[in-house]
Amino acid sequence: MNTNSPVSRRDWLRSSSLLAASLPLLTNLTPAMANALPSTEAPSMPMVDEFAPLQTGAMPKLKARLFANENPLGISQKAREALIKAIDIGNRYAWEEFDEMKKLIADKEGVKPENIMLTPGSSEVLLITAMHFAANSGTVVTSRPTYDDLLDKTETFKGKIVSVPLTKTYQYDLTAMKAKINADTKLAYICNPNNPTGTIVPPAELAAFAQEVSPTVPVFIDEAYIDFLEPGDRPQLGKLVAEGKNVILARTFSKIHGFAGIRLGYVIAQPDTLKTLEKYTTGEFGISIATLMAGIASFKDLDWQSHCRTENAKAREYTTKELTAMGYEVVPSYTNFMLFPIRMKPKTFENQMFANGVGIQTRTFGGQSWCRVSIGTMDEMKTFVDAFKKVTS
Repeated sequence: MNTNSPVSRRDWLRSSSLLAASLPLLTNLTPAMANALPSTEAPSMPMVDEFAPLQTGAMPKLKARLFANENPLGISQKAREALIKAIDIGNRYAWEEFDEMKKLIADKEGVKPENIMLTPGSSEVLLITAMHFAANSGTVVTSRPTYDDLLDKTETFKGKIVSVPLTKTYQYDLTAMKAKINADTKLAYICNPNNPTGTIVPPAELAAFAQEVSPTVPVFIDEAYIDFLEPGDRPQLGKLVAEGKNVILARTFSKIHGFAGIRLGYVIAQPDTLKTLEKYTTGEFGISIATLMAGIASFKDLDWQSHCRTENAKAREYTTKELTAMGYEVVPSYTNFMLFPIRMKPKTFENQMFANGVGIQTRTFGGQSWCRVSIGTMDEMKTFVDAFKKVTS
């Protein structure tokens, strides 16, 4: 096997590391998890494809790591100080820190603490949601291409996916989705901003959809990248939860907070929904006291979040201008990544970019090959542009 090829690495990862990564989950099954688990296969693990290049020593040393939508600026200084302080109490379980974190989120979102469940990143939320709503061949309605983690897991747990194409502007087609909802539908799934396109649904349209659909079908909205929108431009869907609507919001600290390796996320929903989903977990105590203390500090550090958002926008604008000048049409992005069509076979392009020290991802949909590149520092984006020009010349 040629382990120097990203293609073979990914195939190898699926066939070998997947089972190994499943073991912690399989040895800590709750009754609800055990009932949901198919008898003949392990569940697909989060982000296997997203992070396949990280799993082998054959990876060339990268000058620009732009394939995982990470925050290249790191965590805030205040979060760093909180982590260091947590060393002194690392012998204790977290306790009141859960309440403090939930109150901060609740006050910001206009909900109550009982509307919030903390998780180690948002990947667990996607997993347990798929476990529950896939039961009895449950159907999930969505628009594609999108972030497929929840959808793939739904199929693993014998659920069904009904999808409609994105609009011509690469946004979720809410009208078409609504037309597909019927008595078999168990969940409507929306990723906003969407991955891999970086596009958003206009806030008023999204709120109207959730308001109309949620009395019949739960509406799950993955908002992993919502913090890259200016605060005044974000949909305020917490108010729908506060009004009692069956809306589920998934958030993560992995993006603008820079917690990809620290792992903290949360879900906002009705208390009964959270109690149901919690049955598929081993509880919030899977989150360390160090993570919680850092999360509290980072959540309060609005200046750092604003700085990350501003620097991301600058680097994204620079890269968009460079690609546009070369004749490439970039899909307008509201996130820390961007998508644009390429004129090479995707794996050939991916391999050559990696060979030049730049890690990116590729996609194929609509009969077109695409590059999805994360937004790094300005220097990293200049490295990307230089490598891109070399590879495509």
